[in-house]
Amino acid sequence: MSARSSLVSRFAASTAILAALTVLLATVFFAVIHRDFFGGQIDATLKGFSDSMAERVWDDPELAQRVARSHGIGIVVVTPESRFAYGPDGEPVDPDEQLAAGWRYRRIDTRGPEGWQVSFLWDIVLFGRAHIPLLVGLIVSLLLLIGVTYVFQLGQLRPLRWLRTGVDAVSRGDFSSRVPVVREDEIGQVARAFNHMIGRVKQMLSDREVLLADVSHELRSPLARIKVALELLPESEKREAIARDVREMEALTGALLERERVRTKTAHLEADLVDLAALVREVACGFEGRSPGVELTLPDSGALLRADRALMRVLIQNLIDNAIKFSLPDSHSVEVSVRTARDEVTLDITDDGCGIPEADAERVFEPFVKLDPARGHRAGYGLGLDLCRRIAEAHGGAIEIGRPAQRGTRVSVTLPSA
Repeated sequence: MSARSSLVSRFAASTAILAALTVLLATVFFAVIHRDFFGGQIDATLKGFSDSMAERVWDDPELAQRVARSHGIGIVVVTPESRFAYGPDGEPVDPDEQLAAGWRYRRIDTRGPEGWQVSFLWDIVLFGRAHIPLLVGLIVSLLLLIGVTYVFQLGQLRPLRWLRTGVDAVSRGDFSSRVPVVREDEIGQVARAFNHMIGRVKQMLSDREVLLADVSHELRSPLARIKVALELLPESEKREAIARDVREMEALTGALLERERVRTKTAHLEADLVDLAALVREVACGFEGRSPGVELTLPDSGALLRADRALMRVLIQNLIDNAIKFSLPDSHSVEVSVRTARDEVTLDITDDGCGIPEADAERVFEPFVKLDPARGHRAGYGLGLDLCRRIAEAHGGAIEIGRPAQRGTRVSVTLPSA
């Protein structure tokens, strides 16, 4: 699932945007409060202190110097007789230069009845810095609250992820998957209903498999009796027609029993070390003399995997048989190749036959599915590829159908190597 379509990703993005907006709003709100509320309180406090100090320092330069140094403020005194000024470090400075630097200070003027004026330049930046820890604490608290809420909401969404995992497992044919039910709310009720549905579907499929196996097994005895009875009838067209029908029913019954055998065997794998290349060469020998023939491209060694040898033989034999069966009169040989990688082995079987439409590439793996007879898909019972997929998935692999450059079909089976 892409990040754009993920509910959790969208929730995380919205939480990040909310956190950024919270920091911005907290900063703006704090700046307004600091300017309008704290600023007024500071002005009122500094005004009273400045007026009190002005009456003492206007005629005492030494006291003015000590006050400037101890409080870190600028002082400018203007009297009818003289003008003097001290910087925040207590050093004498030019009064005009001191007043010109007032952009970074808060200036408070006090005038006396004798015609003097004292200007105090308070460093407001120091007052602002004193409240920065308060702003940082506010932002951290808000972000912590948002983080806790985000983690809590993720916990609320976790059952949805479990449900999605369960749906994905069922779509792969794994009906043993169950969704944990940890709550009794609406999501928990959906999870419980999902588990119940999967149990019912699994039971229905199992009943169908058992029914097919039982019917196929029970049909073998009457078919055998019919074959014996046919041998006692005189030869005729009607006898031959009945014999063909009996052979077809016997082949279908054998295919169903083979499917049931494979289904049972995949549930209890007997994994051995198998050389896939050697097994392919061995199976291909059984197709000698069948047109259009089989062409092998196999590695010298290294195509080893842990697998059930009998099931691997069924898989290879079915795929090669299908490739030959659906080849055309002018088709070239069926190409069978084995490729190895560091952690997987791939079996490719490519024919030059009638091909499988892209829209039906997944449907042909379903049991009893046979495509349009007009395209040459008229042989078999639609069970071979179903068996192949069961075998591949039982060994932790996958099977897929593609199309070569011209015509025909390429079936690729990927299995984990040993």
